Amino acid sequence: MSLFPCAVVATGWVTEQGGAEVSAESTAPFTEIFAFREGEIGHPVLFAGRGPPVILLHELPGFGPEFWRLARYIVESGFTVFTPALYQPADASATRAAEASGLAAGLIRACISREIHLFASDGTGPLTDWLRALARHLVQRCGHPRVGVVGLCMTGNFAWSVAVEPVVSASVAAEPSLPLHRAHAVALTPADADALRAREDLPLMVLRFAGDPACRAGRIDTLRACVGAERVQEHVLPDTAKNPQGNPFPHAVLTRDLIDRAGEPTRAALDAVIAHLRERL
Repeated sequence: MSLFPCAVVATGWVTEQGGAEVSAESTAPFTEIFAFREGEIGHPVLFAGRGPPVILLHELPGFGPEFWRLARYIVESGFTVFTPALYQPADASATRAAEASGLAAGLIRACISREIHLFASDGTGPLTDWLRALARHLVQRCGHPRVGVVGLCMTGNFAWSVAVEPVVSASVAAEPSLPLHRAHAVALTPADADALRAREDLPLMVLRFAGDPACRAGRIDTLRACVGAERVQEHVLPDTAKNPQGNPFPHAVLTRDLIDRAGEPTRAALDAVIAHLRERL
């Protein structure tokens, strides 16, 4: 499978259907930051809000206004949102960490990263262990026993691999797109698949468009076979529900292809995510 279908998640300014622009205030990056290191890996983590902790993982190529709109919506819904800057070193400033990468730069960074394996069919690299450690850290930092994880596109599968960590009580994977070259693979090691299967009380929420070339039905079928169909809460949206001013193909349910208006399927999907986080955390 070509890199291109997953990589075309642009980060430019988006207008809602009908021409209304997303406000600058609703897409402003977070300004509070701390560095988190685990072993040899370190990244800055931007955060905002009060309430149960939610780890929100950015898309390829990185942060953009639609991502920050989603992050601030979750904050306004009563959560503390933590957004690791996966392309930046731990000592990056808040301004640098929150910068949006261009498509080419983001793709190059993801391809050369030793932490993110775009083509690995049986695992997701050292970043998984780092994110699990971050989840444990947030339990201590926030004084809350449960953590949610929301992954998008390239990071969608991490909502599954990080959910092996017992403190993770909510797992949301939006258009999980790894590995890029195997539409039926879920990027879990055999040990992680066994551990995820053993978490029988943990539902796995999945969002995708029916015709998304980067996240096909076969990947979710594999997940069902791994953990049991009753645990997978899949929300499949019609391709016609995407924002016509978003991606050139149906892909980013909660960000670039969201139509933030009551009655729209993408807005209903976002509301379902918030309800899921509230129920689980």
